[in-house]
Amino acid sequence: MAGNDITLTSGIRSNLLLLQQTTSLMDRTQQRLATGNKINTALDGPVAFFAAKGLTQRADDLNLLKGQMDQSISTIKSADTAITQIESLLDQLKGKVQQAQDNLGEDANSVSLRQSLAQDYNEILRQIDDLAKDSTYQGKNLLVGSGLRLDATSSSKSALNSLDGISNANTTNVTKPDDYVVSVSGSGAISANSSDIADAEEERGISNLSISGFQSKTKGNFDPVTIKYVGGKGKDKTFTVTEGDVTVSKTFTQKQWAAAKATGQILNFDTQFPSGTHVNFDINFDDIDSVPDTNGVGTSTIEKFVDLDIAVTNMNGTGQRIVRSGDNLQGQQKLANGENAWGFDTGTARFTIDERKVLNSSDYPATVGGSYGRAAEAIAGIPTISADNITADSTYALTAQADPANFDFSTGRFTSYDVSLTGPGGSDTQTVTANGSVTFTSVTDNTGDATLDLRTTGLNGLTIASASDASQADGTERLSGVALSAGAVSLSSLNGLADNLPHKLTYTVEASATSATIVLDDGYGGKSTVEIPLTGGAGATSVDFTINGGVNDGAKITLTLGASYSIPPNSEGQVTYNAIGKFTGPDQAQFDVRAENTGQTATMSTVQVTDGTDANNMIVQLNETNTSMITVVSQNVQTDGQGLQIDQSQNGWLDRSDIDYAMDQLNAATLRLRAAASSLGTSVDVITTRLDYTNSFTNVLSEGAGKLTLADQNEEGANMLQLQTRQQLGTISLSLANQAQQAILKLF
Repeated sequence: MAGNDITLTSGIRSNLLLLQQTTSLMDRTQQRLATGNKINTALDGPVAFFAAKGLTQRADDLNLLKGQMDQSISTIKSADTAITQIESLLDQLKGKVQQAQDNLGEDANSVSLRQSLAQDYNEILRQIDDLAKDSTYQGKNLLVGSGLRLDATSSSKSALNSLDGISNANTTNVTKPDDYVVSVSGSGAISANSSDIADAEEERGISNLSISGFQSKTKGNFDPVTIKYVGGKGKDKTFTVTEGDVTVSKTFTQKQWAAAKATGQILNFDTQFPSGTHVNFDINFDDIDSVPDTNGVGTSTIEKFVDLDIAVTNMNGTGQRIVRSGDNLQGQQKLANGENAWGFDTGTARFTIDERKVLNSSDYPATVGGSYGRAAEAIAGIPTISADNITADSTYALTAQADPANFDFSTGRFTSYDVSLTGPGGSDTQTVTANGSVTFTSVTDNTGDATLDLRTTGLNGLTIASASDASQADGTERLSGVALSAGAVSLSSLNGLADNLPHKLTYTVEASATSATIVLDDGYGGKSTVEIPLTGGAGATSVDFTINGGVNDGAKITLTLGASYSIPPNSEGQVTYNAIGKFTGPDQAQFDVRAENTGQTATMSTVQVTDGTDANNMIVQLNETNTSMITVVSQNVQTDGQGLQIDQSQNGWLDRSDIDYAMDQLNAATLRLRAAASSLGTSVDVITTRLDYTNSFTNVLSEGAGKLTLADQNEEGANMLQLQTRQQLGTISLSLANQAQQAILKLF
């Protein structure tokens, strides 16, 4: 059966087909007008459709890359923003260093300020590291580098920490592997800055100031010595000497000074601190009072030196050897209690020094220190003891005894002394008659000998005119008009003369016709006057004198006139006697010896402890086929040795060299930071250029695809109008063709 049972005339069918074609064209034109495309499916034009689709897909792929490139630019901008802030922090660091350079004084305030600035410096360094770590953008950090890190091995740190007086061993700013050999040397002998001593003597009016001794192995320190004076003209003088947390004070009175001045003696301050430091100086009230503008108060600080060196040598680098020493001036790589640092090109070795224990790690031969104590001037130079005879640390004491008969009143000194040296091996006594070497046997701890160069003149300070109870000596008798026979006048008793003091007793006689006035002058401000009748040679006569004033106030002396002696009437004369006060004991001179000590050494080795990776590098794809790309390398702008190489402040910035070292590092770090910024800037320029290119190229691709598929709306609009007209005409034609059929209906 036919699909269409209705038979249409040829005219109607022809018009129908034309109308159907027109409707189909109208549908297609309507679709083009609605979609704007002349190719919507492969059926519309397979060649153009698939060509346009390829162009569109490539454009879509590039649009995706544009988003990635935009984000990569944001990542770089994040890093660049952080770099800008880090550069600002570097400027702050330079300001701290400059301020420290402007306050290089050694006074307490300047030192404290520099230590505070050093702490601020370290805090800013931590802020730089934190800022670099915080610059992560979408999981990428372009400021922390590859993560490569070097540090000292745990075993080598432990080896260094095992040395006596050394702890907290570590390394910072390590740029490459190295071995740092640490050695300790020095006997611990104590001395002082000669310039500070001269200043203290001038400022305080004291003299013969000495600081000596040996550093204690358990209580030693590197602290300076301060001498504080409180007094004023015409007042008592109090001196307070301080080292670390130990203070010793002594007051000298005006009465003591008057006695010392009258007798030619010297007031002296002498003390030994538990650290092993000995301080000794002479005091003259007249000199102190002549110092201007003290207002009775003043403090002098003396830098103490300790013979103790810690050397660090970098074996794998340049072989450089850096020594921090207790003998160095403050500010010139002086060894300090607490953390010390040794900075090399390969890194910085750091460890903490315990000033009380580190001497135990030192390497030194058996040594003998200079003498100290009130009579130290008696020993010339350093005593000599064979190193073979020193097996333990010890202190030797030198004392002297003198026979009054050996006192020379013309020189005011004894002609000979018996000098005893006591040591751990025993005691030995030798007689000293002149300046020169004196050997004492079997006084060392290994029963060896000790040789001292002794001064007889110096020993005056030790013996100070010592004698037992005095009797008449070297009397010179003169009386005008009378020949005095030997023994006619004598001293029968002496009681209360000042101890340790030679005396010249002068008797002045003025006789009248019936009596004689005798005036006793002791030469030290004391006098006594006695009047006696003139009895002629009637037998021995005793005349008692009691001295008033001076150092011998209250002393009693009896003068005996022999039977053969008489004072003529109306005569004048003078009798002089030399006498010596009682010997109460000599001041002591001491010196220390130190046995040999085998030093300890250790090596701290740095190695790579963390491998570098490219995890923080950013790969930016520049085309859709991934054949063009750029790698943005993560720059390390942290302060470590793989980054900006800015080390922490060294030694609290006590040293000028440490401050200059910090400034040099900052200048170099500024260049490294600029290089890092330049590298990132180059990358962002490349990415920005490719982004601009991609933007333009996607437009080209889209335009090309559009040329293949887009419809001309004007043309399609005209087509639609034409088709609508054609449709109307077709409808009319179909209606006309159908009118022939309708004419038949009129027959019925």
